Amino acid sequence: MNSFPSLAEQKAEQASNYAAFGGFSLRQARKELEELLGKIGQLGFFDQYTKHDISHIDAMLEKLDWLIPDETKERLTPADWLLIVLSAYFHDLGMLVTKDEYDKRYESEFEKFQDDVLLTNDADGRDYAARLTGLSNEERERFLYQEFVRENHALRVKNWILGVDSPTAGACTVVMGEVQRILAPLEPVFRDDLAQVCESHHLEDLYDTKIYPVQQYYGNNSQESANVQYAAILLRTIDLLHVTRDRTPSITFRVLNPSDPISQVEWAKQMAVRAVKPVWGLDAEGNKSAAAPRDTVAVFAKFTDGDGFFGLTSYLRFAAKQLRQNHDWIQRSNLANGIDYQFPWKYIDTSRIEAKGFLTQTFQFSLDQTKVLDLLTGHTLYNDSDVVLRELIQNSIDAVRLQHEDKSRSTGKVWVRWDSSSRTLEVRDNGSGMTQAIIENNLLKAGSSRYQDAEFRKKHPTFNPISRFGIGVLSTFMVADEVEILTCHPKEDEARQMSLRSVHGEYLVRTLSKTDIDQDLVPHGTCVRLKIRPSADVKDVVRITQKWIVLPECEVTVDVDSGNPVRVGFKSVGDALRDAISQYSTDLHERLDNRKIKIVEKNLEGLSIAYAVRWNEYFNEWTFLPFPGPMRHVDSLAGTCVGGIRVESYPPGFRRASGVWALANAWGPHAPRTNVARSAIDATPEFARVVEQVYSAYCDHIREEIEELQSVRSHSLTWATGEGAIISGIFSTPDALPVSPPSLRQSLSKVPLFLLEQGGTRKQASADDLLEFDALWMTESAVMEHVEYLLRELPGGSRTSVMKVLAGTEENWDDSEPVICTRLGRDSHVDEFFLSSWQIAEMRANKEERRCDFKWVKQDGIPLWSSVDLVEAGLERLSTDQDRYTRQRSHLVHIPVENISVSGFTEKEVGVRVGSELYLIPGHPWASMVDGIKGKPDWRGPNDERIVALSWMISVAATSSVRDYGRPALPLSELLDDLRIRARRFDISHLFNFEDFAAAATSGRLEFFDTRRWQRWGSPTW
Repeated sequence: MNSFPSLAEQKAEQASNYAAFGGFSLRQARKELEELLGKIGQLGFFDQYTKHDISHIDAMLEKLDWLIPDETKERLTPADWLLIVLSAYFHDLGMLVTKDEYDKRYESEFEKFQDDVLLTNDADGRDYAARLTGLSNEERERFLYQEFVRENHALRVKNWILGVDSPTAGACTVVMGEVQRILAPLEPVFRDDLAQVCESHHLEDLYDTKIYPVQQYYGNNSQESANVQYAAILLRTIDLLHVTRDRTPSITFRVLNPSDPISQVEWAKQMAVRAVKPVWGLDAEGNKSAAAPRDTVAVFAKFTDGDGFFGLTSYLRFAAKQLRQNHDWIQRSNLANGIDYQFPWKYIDTSRIEAKGFLTQTFQFSLDQTKVLDLLTGHTLYNDSDVVLRELIQNSIDAVRLQHEDKSRSTGKVWVRWDSSSRTLEVRDNGSGMTQAIIENNLLKAGSSRYQDAEFRKKHPTFNPISRFGIGVLSTFMVADEVEILTCHPKEDEARQMSLRSVHGEYLVRTLSKTDIDQDLVPHGTCVRLKIRPSADVKDVVRITQKWIVLPECEVTVDVDSGNPVRVGFKSVGDALRDAISQYSTDLHERLDNRKIKIVEKNLEGLSIAYAVRWNEYFNEWTFLPFPGPMRHVDSLAGTCVGGIRVESYPPGFRRASGVWALANAWGPHAPRTNVARSAIDATPEFARVVEQVYSAYCDHIREEIEELQSVRSHSLTWATGEGAIISGIFSTPDALPVSPPSLRQSLSKVPLFLLEQGGTRKQASADDLLEFDALWMTESAVMEHVEYLLRELPGGSRTSVMKVLAGTEENWDDSEPVICTRLGRDSHVDEFFLSSWQIAEMRANKEERRCDFKWVKQDGIPLWSSVDLVEAGLERLSTDQDRYTRQRSHLVHIPVENISVSGFTEKEVGVRVGSELYLIPGHPWASMVDGIKGKPDWRGPNDERIVALSWMISVAATSSVRDYGRPALPLSELLDDLRIRARRFDISHLFNFEDFAAAATSGRLEFFDTRRWQRWGSPTW
């Protein structure tokens, strides 16, 4: 190589003439870097659409010819040029991935990067994951690791230059050794600056001249000094502007439109960008002129697909902001340091970017600012003026938590003051205060929350704010036309005051000496003062604050009309719940004091929950204290909090004022999100997790009580298990409305609500435990029912032991099969658990012993029954057949559609009652009609609409014609007209012969077999 291809390299080579760089050969470094850069993409990373070889470096360095003004080129020293050139050489080397590194990818922070940045559990993460579904597993894994390397490549090369062998961004020791060898002749200070500049093209701190000094000496000669900031600005610029067809820029994936890997791939595959060139400046008459100053860069491109177009234009919007920012930073440094390194570029012209087949004009959403602000401050968003106070207080609490993040938050304070005579509401705090930048970028920018800003989250990764929408100050205009804000920040010399008169107006900021403001705001703090409109109804400020502010983690006081300040908030959910119950009634307060009611508090991962239980002295157990329902001030008696602020006032896990009297608080990075008005919690996976934790906590109490009843209070296993079913009944009351019935069911399925016996051993079992068996037996008989009552009172024993004693022999009692001892028909929610997973496969009637045995099998195979709920079918008047023993109506009728083994039944018995449900046995009078439908070639199983319709009609016949307990049957003729009307409505008239149907229904005295028929419970009234 006789000469370097770019002017920048030729200038940089001159640095070898000076002592600080005398042992360094730029030519040799380029040769070795060319070999290393050529390996990028060899393992399938950045190979399809990105070139980061020496041609990329040459293209970047060529842009310096027109990016750097001629007068500034003359000022640049050899050290400047060397720093610029070497940063271009090395800045993308971090994209080199070795096979050994990829094989060890999970030893780095790759998995954490996937979970915390790429595939997060929020909407952005779920959208991003959905866009990856088109990739194979291998492509997906490589793409995700590629994004991990892309995000960290600047840090990787910085570490390699500094010799830091850190595996967090991927271990690549071999490449680090090569980099160290190449740069060994250079001064350590120069290598440090080179590392910082290489990393800087992925950072946002190029304004900081302490990190990037404008005059850094590497030797005694002035030619051995460099403007590090200018080198970093140039590297950022030439990297941003190299978007031509030979490569794609190395930026974080979330810059693209929007976080879309498809856009990245399509943009790159098309190689659509032809050129990036400066635009001629305009003279005083607006004409292009070579003599006029230039400040605009144009991009020339043509796409055949919209994805690539959107990816590039989205990126260029980002690049344009960066370009203007670079310009402003250099201008500021020039003024501050009395230097003149010019960087004139401010704009990017995208008018030359075309998409074939699309209109040449581009479009954007436009917003009507007036209407948007009206929406945000009107009752379309907030329907309760109380939330204004809540918004201000929670903003203050966030500021206090931030200011005292690393200290005891007990030193943080929030003061609320209400003067009813002047109608002035004031909320002040000794929190972090606001700088001018925060005021401009967040306070006065609707929807811009400071806490959601990327830079803020980087500095405070563990801080979890209550506020996240950035509209708190707008809510004040719901009730006030005059808003005054006074704030003090320790990093600014003066305090700032704003007076806002209208949401649509313009605002002035006044600077005040910190000695002239209230000293409780110094050195940091904020005061928001509202002049409440006469038309606004401000109710009890203390109660409103107590309603919302539950666990503030700092001192919150409310002063009304200069009275005695009232402290608001509690240290724990348990304290808050205890206070709510005590305040509700004198009786409950006394029962708390007498330990007849206690508060149970559990701290789970990201959730604290407290619930109340009451002592039942007759049954010796703690049962849940039911919520009192929709009565006075229930909005502050229970609820679910997020970050210590109450969001929902119903008991946790419920959708109405019922269920368990409890209070919960979700906190931390995985806390659920609320809607904009904070009136409800969004239905996200985070909320689903909280609901699961709530139900799990409730079920833990049931399990603990079952255990305590046996181990501490000396009750039998039978007693304890039965009481577990009673305690859990609070979840199935008519008023209870769980947030997630499936989640509640899943938690309850792990609670031992069933009794199981096998081989003479009696034990508890949950619904999940039962599924370990292939089949279960159950016996319906008066004897077994009384045996269960006996075992309930005895601390030990089993059915087997009792029956062997009663029978006087051990020969005829088979206890090898698992038998479920819990009787159906007693607790509806326990029945539901069992019946939803099991179905009857065999029935054995024994009139001599007045019993019926049932074999149950799982429902995960072929359905054996077609079932009709009489109430859901609109046949309420047929469900009045009330079981005198369970006092429950027979709603469900089951018709066999597969072979069921039966024995011991008489000809008159068409079915059997199991618990409170009716099962027809094979051979019932209408069985031939079932078989007829099953024999058709288009038979579709138990859910066939014809068999469902027939089951419905059979249910009518069975429940209207059968004589039960001596009561006369209902005449079917009264129902036939209704049956015909319904059959025509569902277009199934052709399936049935109504005369045959009626004849079968009235063919004789039909009965249901029921073991309790032999029990006397008083004289019948018929």
